[in-house]
Amino acid sequence: MTGINEFATMLGFTPAWFALGVVDHTLLARQRAEWDKGEDENTEHYRYRAFREFLASQDQLTPELATALFELGANDPDPAMGGSIMADIVRLPKCPPNVLDAAVASGRQHLIRIVQSRKAEPGDARERR
Repeated sequence: MTGINEFATMLGFTPAWFALGVVDHTLLARQRAEWDKGEDENTEHYRYRAFREFLASQDQLTPELATALFELGANDPDPAMGGSIMADIVRLPKCPPNVLDAAVASGRQHLIRIVQSRKAEPGDARERR
């Protein structure tokens, strides 16, 4: 493997990951060091770790960023990992109503269950419409 851009492509990071600020060259350098250890060749694990690190670094997500991150998961080539990203966004206390609607419309049962369980919670995002 030659360059960092080829490495990013091999891990499955699309331009959207960079545009949203989830991935940068510093993160890729750390992930390259992990990859080079040869202990984990599951590229979806690297994408999910990048997402979780980014999410943890955000004090607040704008509705636009929450929507974009949800779509990042929806478009991931690994449906299970992408579904995990989507679920993490849907579970956020301030998940925007449009994302909750998109979760239901996705037809993914785990997301539908999360949204249904949120409806029973006081202060559900849908009540703020």
